[in-house]
Amino acid sequence: MVEEERKRIRQAQTEGIRIARANSKYKGRPIKYSPNAKGAYKVIYDQIIERLDKNESVQDISRYTGVSRATIYKMKKKKQTI
Repeated sequence: MVEEERKRIRQAQTEGIRIARANSKYKGRPIKYSPNAKGAYKVIYDQIIERLDKNESVQDISRYTGVSRATIYKMKKKKQTI
């Protein structure tokens, strides 16, 4: 009985997200570190990009900024595709 209720809730949620996406209202979680970031996140983003340009290791950048290596690898990959 509880499983059926959870399944019904999940279906309603999925349908609501589909409708919101169709209306450009649902865009998911915003990216924390990006060129469009504000405040401290923008400063950290700029530091990471600057250090990537200097070919510093991802591990050193992670230690310096406190941002996870996975996030830095994502930023590095995105930077290379641009």
